[in-house]
Amino acid sequence: MLVQERLTIRQLAILTFITMIGDMILLYPTMMAYSSRQDAWICSLLSQPIGLFIMWLMYKLHRTYPTLSLIEICPKLLGKWIGSVLAVAYLFYFLMGASICIREVGDFMTTQIYLQTPIRAIIILFVMAMTWGMLKGLSTIGRSAEVLVPFVVFGLLFLIICLLPQTELSRLKPFLNTPVFSIMDGSIRGAASSFGELIILSMIIPYVAHSSHLRRDMMLSTLLGGAMLTSLVLIALLVLGPTLTQHDIYISYILAQKINIGNFFQRMEALTAITWLLSTYFKSLLYVFGFVVGTAQLFRLKDYKPLILPSMMLFFAMSILISPNIIFYTITILYAWFDWDFTVSIVLPLFLLLVHQARALFKKHRTKNTPTN
Repeated sequence: MLVQERLTIRQLAILTFITMIGDMILLYPTMMAYSSRQDAWICSLLSQPIGLFIMWLMYKLHRTYPTLSLIEICPKLLGKWIGSVLAVAYLFYFLMGASICIREVGDFMTTQIYLQTPIRAIIILFVMAMTWGMLKGLSTIGRSAEVLVPFVVFGLLFLIICLLPQTELSRLKPFLNTPVFSIMDGSIRGAASSFGELIILSMIIPYVAHSSHLRRDMMLSTLLGGAMLTSLVLIALLVLGPTLTQHDIYISYILAQKINIGNFFQRMEALTAITWLLSTYFKSLLYVFGFVVGTAQLFRLKDYKPLILPSMMLFFAMSILISPNIIFYTITILYAWFDWDFTVSIVLPLFLLLVHQARALFKKHRTKNTPTN
């Protein structure tokens, strides 16, 4: 196989959790409040079953050819030419997904923390860190996630617990005042934007050591990530209200600035920034891994590592070119991204599964009708 390293099932579960929350720590509450305001937490709850269905689709697609990645499954099911076109479409999605995450880091750091630092300097440092991770291999990525995930979980729990004294239930009223269509739209958007982006896991599941609990652990880790994101939405609404939650893109960072316990624990936003950077780093790294390894698989190369440095240069360039400024990103890209997530995580996997079932039925029917000598 192209990738010789193996992940343990625990490492896969941790990477699933980190990828699930990823850049959503800062963006998810705003996205949910955009369509349903004070009922955003209800939409987030309703998105959990939809998200689990998305994960079930990914698992079933993996079971069609357990030793193949998503890029290898496409030509296997659809034939060389049509399958290769779909594989290229997924590679482009991985390219844009990683570039978006990298650009988010640059925009956040230069607008909230390092105001006088050129965005290219921030981005190139982030890309260099990802290059180092790619060169070390998949098993090192998994072990690093094991070491760092407690910091991510602690940072999120610390943020939520410290803000509990400032919550007001009145900010959630009136309950269920949002039209049913808006709640449905928000629930689907929440599932597609958080669970849907886990389609990248289809590129690393074949390299997980065999386990009979693969489906269970994947479902539990995504459910835990969904519960964490729902808690962030709820705490944002209870502390800031729907209006501020809807219009401030870095809402979790603003929440961290509100922490004040006994005039001693204050200005804890740096902890939230570190938590977000760690989770976004691993999410970006998996997208980079999917693009580099998928490209090598598509062109049947014997090793993917010679592609790492040219690919990282491409990611650096794309992260600069993808958006002229943060305003364009938040208005144009952020909310339009849902359609792409919905397509690559629900529509296309469903199509591939239907093709697999049709081919299996046709093969069974042909075998049944073949005369025996």
